[in-house]
Amino acid sequence: MKESTLLKIALICSLVGLVALYFISTKIEIKDYKPNILNKNVGDDVKLNGVVTKITDRGSVVFIEVNQQNPVNVVLFTDDDNLKLKSGDSIEVTGEVQEYKGKNEIIAQKIRVTG
Repeated sequence: MKESTLLKIALICSLVGLVALYFISTKIEIKDYKPNILNKNVGDDVKLNGVVTKITDRGSVVFIEVNQQNPVNVVLFTDDDNLKLKSGDSIEVTGEVQEYKGKNEIIAQKIRVTG
């Protein structure tokens, strides 16, 4: 085969692959966290909406208690000393569910104040 034919085939396959990845990525959604499903979410990436009830700052680690239906502990590892969260803020947390001492908690990857 000629090199130009192989180049055309490679370019077409690459473009088809990129288009397929784009459409697959639009279908991926993060699940909403439901604390009543005990230990089924461990290891999953989830999204949690709730109200901040308590903040404990330990330097590079911030523990946030978020009240949804039940209180949920959120752990945020940060180097930012200017955390602008306060009790009563409505937030959306995206992170991974982990189990610590028999209880589920969310290791936050992203926190956004919603109201």
